[in-house]
Amino acid sequence: MQAPSLTELKQHAENGDARAQYMLAAQLSGAGDKQEAERWLNAAAAQGFGDALYTLATRRLDHAGLDNAAEMLARAVENGSAPAQRLLGVLYAMGLGVTRDWAKAVALVTAAAQAGVPAAMRELSMLLFAADPDDEDGAGLVAAAAPKDPIAGAVAVRRYGEGRAHADTQASRAHLELLERAQYPHAASLRALVDRVDALRSFQPSPPDWARIAKKLADEPAPSVATPEILCETPPARAFRGSFSPEECEYVIASSARLLAPSLIADPRTGASVQDPYRTSLTAILSLVDLDLALVMINRRLATLAERPPENAESLGVLYYAPGKEYRPHCDWLPQGPELDRGGQRAATALIYLNEDYLGGETHFLVPGLAFKGGAGDVLVFENLLDSGDPAPHSRHAGLAVREGVKWLGSTWFREKKYRH
Repeated sequence: MQAPSLTELKQHAENGDARAQYMLAAQLSGAGDKQEAERWLNAAAAQGFGDALYTLATRRLDHAGLDNAAEMLARAVENGSAPAQRLLGVLYAMGLGVTRDWAKAVALVTAAAQAGVPAAMRELSMLLFAADPDDEDGAGLVAAAAPKDPIAGAVAVRRYGEGRAHADTQASRAHLELLERAQYPHAASLRALVDRVDALRSFQPSPPDWARIAKKLADEPAPSVATPEILCETPPARAFRGSFSPEECEYVIASSARLLAPSLIADPRTGASVQDPYRTSLTAILSLVDLDLALVMINRRLATLAERPPENAESLGVLYYAPGKEYRPHCDWLPQGPELDRGGQRAATALIYLNEDYLGGETHFLVPGLAFKGGAGDVLVFENLLDSGDPAPHSRHAGLAVREGVKWLGSTWFREKKYRH
């Protein structure tokens, strides 16, 4: 079916068609006419058009606007917006703008999955895999989502490459070809995994048993507490081996891939974002609007390993280091300014190593002379402050240059106080 022309959209919009108003706003915004786009977006929202309400709500996901965002998202859900349904689930899972309610969060996302939303299906699958990596219901959901959702496709291919049960050869190779055509930046590593698989496997998922899935997801997954490996005392640094599964690592990579951009920092004088002179990597920040229940669960597990409240965490960042790229020696402390006032100093850093098929790229602490290279799924936690609360000079570290392959790394900083309210 041919998309309506701009002239047709304007005519329908002026006649009061809320969907046309929303589509017109999108076209005008893409063409750079922001003021006119805003007028039609607000017109669609005033009529209760769900996706327009969702779009406006995403702009209110800051400290002052969370209550208003949750209210607007609830209205958007009532008016049929699937993205609003999933984002409202995130707010309930985190207790932002609403009372924290995991069961409500799961119910919202399950309703979206039952309506056939692929993104909702794959986030539920990741919750199921957290309890059982070979969960058949999880495998069925990710298989159903994969043809339409690239994140689900990446997870399905990774499961096949790792030899998981309920993984299909033909479907996995088809998903991989789609990812390669879309220039998914981790496709080469997935291809290497898949090409090592000799056995032909077939999996025909049954239709979802929603009652059984609801029973499995009734309780919030309890973050596992791994035994730390003490790497050094100054700075206090500890490793947690195998804390995340291959599928979870791929999920983080795939969730961040479309957001990758040159690494930026906030200029302490102006607050403006400027290119980081110390980092030559690409970075993706998974902000609130980019989260889902699977990523919320991953963030909560990181907080457990770091022994910090989840609400003290900044947004998870994902770094992509191509050959020759590095993060020169630095400390993670914040300079004086509004950002420091917001949640206090960065007391601890947690790093997730998302892959291991590269050379170089060690995390190097300069004074102890410690160079650590984690395997896929390992987590490194280190403290940035002395017992006095002052910045710890021995926390100075570098991400050494990658010599061969590419490195994927997740990074979260934990503040002294609540970062999200």
